[in-house]
Order: sequence, then structure tokens, then C-alpha cells
Amino acid sequence: MLGFSFSRFQLNDLASSALILLLITLVLHLSGIFNRVDNVIFDIGQRLIQVAPPDDIVIIAIDQDSLSQLGRWPWSRQVHADLLQRLKNEEAASIGFDVIFAEPERGNTNADLALSKAIEGSGNVVLPVLLEAVRANGQIIETLPLPKLMQHAADIGRVHAVLDQDSIARSVYLYEGVGAPVWQTFAQATLNVAQQNKSKNNFTTNVEAGTLNPFSLVRTEQRRVNFLGPPGHFYRLSYAQVLNGEYPPNIFKDKILLVGATALGMNDLLTTPVSGLGQPMAGVEFHANVLQSIRQQSLITEVPRSIALATVLLLSVAPLLWMPKLPGLRGFVSTILFMVLIGLLAGVLPKLAGLWLPPSAAMVALLLAYPLWSWRKLEAAQRFLDFELQYLRKNIMSLPNQEGSLKLAGYDKFDARIAQVRKASEQLHFLNQDRKETLAFISHDLRAPIAKALMTVETHQQLKGKLQQPLSQALQLAEDFLQASRAEMLDRKQFQEVDLLGLVHQTIDDAYEAASQKGMVIERDLGEDIVWVSGNFGLLHRAMLNLLTNAVKYGAEQTGILVKLTTNAEKTHATFSVTNDGRGISAGEQADLFKRFSRVKGHEKMAGGSGLGLYFVRTVAEKHLGAVRVESDLGQPTTFSLRLPVVDLQVDAE
Repeated sequence: MLGFSFSRFQLNDLASSALILLLITLVLHLSGIFNRVDNVIFDIGQRLIQVAPPDDIVIIAIDQDSLSQLGRWPWSRQVHADLLQRLKNEEAASIGFDVIFAEPERGNTNADLALSKAIEGSGNVVLPVLLEAVRANGQIIETLPLPKLMQHAADIGRVHAVLDQDSIARSVYLYEGVGAPVWQTFAQATLNVAQQNKSKNNFTTNVEAGTLNPFSLVRTEQRRVNFLGPPGHFYRLSYAQVLNGEYPPNIFKDKILLVGATALGMNDLLTTPVSGLGQPMAGVEFHANVLQSIRQQSLITEVPRSIALATVLLLSVAPLLWMPKLPGLRGFVSTILFMVLIGLLAGVLPKLAGLWLPPSAAMVALLLAYPLWSWRKLEAAQRFLDFELQYLRKNIMSLPNQEGSLKLAGYDKFDARIAQVRKASEQLHFLNQDRKETLAFISHDLRAPIAKALMTVETHQQLKGKLQQPLSQALQLAEDFLQASRAEMLDRKQFQEVDLLGLVHQTIDDAYEAASQKGMVIERDLGEDIVWVSGNFGLLHRAMLNLLTNAVKYGAEQTGILVKLTTNAEKTHATFSVTNDGRGISAGEQADLFKRFSRVKGHEKMAGGSGLGLYFVRTVAEKHLGAVRVESDLGQPTTFSLRLPVVDLQVDAE
């Protein structure tokens, strides 16, 4: 087996490649080294599929035009009160006011009171809670709206986006808070009011004592946001435009209104997966995406860790299904296309199914799969070449025309091995030519003098008794060797369809005279179906004749020989069998019966032979994709069977 061993067991190239890929994938997935690659794939998927924004979400933007008309920020609370008074009669479903009102307005206490009354009068205003650090790396605090404002708010929620390592906002926590995860998201609060549902803020959350710092930020249920489109995707109206009443009638009826800053100088901008060309997304539009994701139940959940790990492990070894079966270039291209497909599916899966499975570990493994497989096969090829070269050194490298040594010289050892195999191939070609010359010598230069000597002996009675038998054996040996070599060199491309039934009848006719001399009767059980096989007529005829003449030679006189031709139930194979009564063959001798120059003990003196007859039959059977077998025991009948594949069968109508 080609592979490397660990103590008592071996791994072949396929298993070792799979093991290495699984280990690489396992380490990469658990370590999260390529998290940034995962995020890029997620971002691409968010950009590929865009969804039309809902008609009932409107952003009232504190944009640059509003700042130009209403003055520098911050504006007086009276301005916001006037906006709410303007919207009061528009019958909006809810108004999410993404503006922090944490401190009283200086110099104008009446403005806070006016805003409080406007919030109370509207009855559908949602105010934000801000989680912020008092200083760099300092304690996180919860900044709430002024009490007089908060008591009239329809609901409150937290405005906080999660920034990944690359400072891109992709997700939110459904619940978050200092010491306990009590606060819902601002988007959830706005949706609650629009749908007239109760607040989801949970002030009864219990945190196990001693496990958390009461001043630490606690988060639960992280979800990725399913972005509908790039910045500016939602319908917008300018704050100043709404304040001045410059909008179509009933445009806000039953709508969800989100009021927030979109101007570049107000520092309420986020980089998101769908941001492009240096255009960040306003925080208020981020909340609009979160709100729609919550309403459509399309917030993205990460696949459970165990399932994700199992999936990426399976994907990483998938190329091993096709790389062993495909040529190098096609295997490489198929693996790269599969890797691209995995990345594409992972990117669009959040959009289509609301699930996120980080694919980077599997993709890196897929990128390494072809080099790894090539390395393992190169190692196997190198080991095979070394083994073959060692064999060739011992067997054929001493032949003529062999120049130079077999040492691996040069910079490229693999090329050196190939060069040596090429040289060995030349020697094999020499051997093949030498074999053909030997066969020609046997067929003509050796057989002809022996045959001539036999003819001469026939005319000299004094020499006939002494020389006829050894000369006949020599001629038979030459003939058997020639036929065995022809069988070994048989080319299946030259096969033709042969009528097996007719061939068996002819074989029996050819053996009839020899059987009659021993008083033996050949019985036929052949049926009438015409069986067609693909093969060489002459070699098949000689193989079957060898089996039949052996049955005559080694069978008892005045007995019968049964010749049968049968097909299996599926009509895919035909079996030619010969059964005789004789001494039988022991089970121990049957294993070596079909080897070169093998003879059954006790039969050597019964009839002359070269020990190549049954070897010839086995060679012919294997060249025809068939098999030969023997069934016998001492003192029992002996049956030799030749099994061949059928190409056609013509069933007798009668």
C-alpha cells in the first residue's frame, strides 16, 4: 500500500490527505484566524442581494440642509417639540426619536417642558438609552433620557451597534445593559409601539451572583443584521422640510417614523457591510434595517458551533471525491470552482435563510486540497519509481546497450528518476524484440529441424524406437512454449465474436480419435442455444482442446468423459467444463496446477508433457476476462471449467 505508517497501521494517499485536511480545517475553524475573511464573504452576500425598502418606514433626517436652515447643533428642545406638534395630527404608528436628551437645556427650562408635553401629547414617541464610557477604557454607564421626558415616552430602547474587529457594524445584541441585559434595542422599542405591543425591556433579569462584575456590560442573543440595501436606501424627508410642513398630505399616516442625524458632521455614522465608495450609513438608517429585520424575523442567527464544525469538515474533504478520478487540470479547476461556490452560498445563505455559517476554514482547506493531493501522489509516484528502479537494477539493467550508472544525479531528482525509467523502457523494448526473435527461432529454426528429424526417424526403424519419443517431446515442448508466449502477448483489440457452441463441437470432434484409442466415450451436454463470446478463435480452441485431451490422457480407459456448456441465470457468462474418471487431484496440488511447468505428482510417467498446458489455459482465460478452475480430490472425478463472459445469446426457439 502506498502511504505512510503510524506504528501498526498505514494510511493510503486518500486517507492521509483527508486526515491532513480535516486537521487544518479543525484548527482554522476553532481558532478563528480567518474571521476577517468570513466577514468579507458575509459583506459580499449582503451587497449581492438587495431588497426594496418597506413603504411604512420613513426617516426624518437631520441633514445638512436642516442644519443650514435651523442653525448649529444642538437645537433647542422647542424645535423638537414643534416637530412633534406638527406630526401629532399625522396619525403615525410610532416615532423613534434617535436624539439623546440626557441633560436639561441650559438657559431655557421651558423648552424641556414643551418637549415633555409634546411627547405626552403624541403618545407614540420612543426615546433612546445610550451606553457609553465616561472616559477611554473607563466604566460603561447607561445614559437615560431626562425623567420628565422618559415618563411620557411610549417606550425606550438602547441605541448601540456592535463593531467587529474591522470596525464594521454587522450585528446587534437583542438585550444589553450594565450589570444585567435589561435593555431592548431602540428598533425593537419603536416596533413595539407601532404594533401596540408591550415593552420588552426586562428589569427582572437575574444574573448569577459572583459570576459578573455589576458594572460590566452584559449582552445576550447576538444577531447579525440583514441589510436591505446601501446607505440612503430607505425613504427620507428633511427635518426642516417636515417642520415647515413641506410634505404631501397623509404621507405619515400609519407609518413608522425614525428621527435621527444623517449629516456628516454629527458623528452618528457607521461603516456597514453595504457601505461603499466611502459612504457610511447613518445610525438612524442602521436602526431602520434592524427594525425591518426584527419585523420580518430575518435577523441572522449563526449556525450552532457543532453543526458548523461538522459542515466545514465535510466540505474540506469533498474534493477527494473527484480529484482521484479526474486529470490534474480538471481536478484543480473543479476544486477552485467548488471553493467559489461554497463562498457564494455562504454569502447568500444569510439573505435567503437567515443563517450564517463561517466558511473560511473550509475554503482555505479547499485551496490547499489540490497541492496537498498532488504532494501525496507525487510522493507515491516517487516511491513507486524507486521501487521499480530497484527491481530493474536487479533484473534488466545488465542487458546490452545500457550505458551509465543508476545513481540519482542532478538537481531535479524526480526528473532523474523519470530519465532512468525511460532508459529502462528502452531495455524493455529490447527485451520485447528479443522475445519476438526467440519465438521466431522456436517456431522455425528449432521446430523445423526437430520435425525433419522425426520424418527421418520414421524411415529408419532402428532409430525410431530410440529417438521418436524424445524428439516428439522436444517438438511438443517447443509448440507449448510458443503457444504460451502467444497467449501472454494476446491483444484484446484484435478479438472477434466467436460462436462458442460451434467451437465446443469442433473441439470434441478434434479429440474424438484420441478418446477412441482408449475406448473412452465423450458425452455432450451442450444445449441448443448459440452463445457468442468475444475472443481469439484459435487460442480458445487450443485452450479447450488442452482440457479435453488432458481428460483423455489422465482418465481411466473404457470410461466416459462429460463435456458441458452452460450459462448462468443472468446470461452474462458461459462455462465450458470437462469431467473424467481418473486418479483425481489432491487439494494441496490444485493450488499450483496452473503455474508454469507444474505437473501433478504421479502423472509424470503416464503421458509426456511440458507442464505448460494448464498455464496456457489460465493465460487464455485471463486474457478473455474469464477464469479457469478445477474440482477434484484423490479417487474422485475431476472437472476442469473454463468460464467466459457472453456478448450475445440466441435462445433456441424449440
